[in-house]
Amino acid sequence: MKNLVFIILFGILLSSCGTPPLIEEQTKIDEKYLKLVLIKSKNISFYDFGLLNLTPEITLELFKLGKSIGKFTIKEREVCFIDDCAPKWVASKAFFGDVGYDTLFEEILSKKDIFDGIGKSLGANGVVTQKFSFGGNDFIYEHSPDIIYFKNLTSGVTVIIDKFQE
Repeated sequence: MKNLVFIILFGILLSSCGTPPLIEEQTKIDEKYLKLVLIKSKNISFYDFGLLNLTPEITLELFKLGKSIGKFTIKEREVCFIDDCAPKWVASKAFFGDVGYDTLFEEILSKKDIFDGIGKSLGANGVVTQKFSFGGNDFIYEHSPDIIYFKNLTSGVTVIIDKFQE
């Protein structure tokens, strides 16, 4: 039940048009680390700026109108948003649907092969592409030094993280 509440609150937070929560500490953002982030699933719809950090743990801080609205943190056994956490498996299933597995989100953010590298091909300029079908769903996943592009063509679940350029 706690996980259901987490998922509902999480969706409301990211899709609301209201004022973002107050963050007491203002941080100067170095634009060279700034990313354009699009996240879309049945529970979440977000498009704005973010900061992706892969060390020491994976974090994706999201901004709305220039103010931090919270941070995803992927830990060894759970995914957290602000202070709400859920087991990785539960969070992945809630976000990706029936085809989600516990490490899918971190593999995407870390630019690692997903679904054991099914349909993987290497393109020019360091672009890695995976196009495949699994569990009745069609996927495309591409990553290069500047962009991460994941889309479940069947369900519409999308994660795009692109280098910000002025």
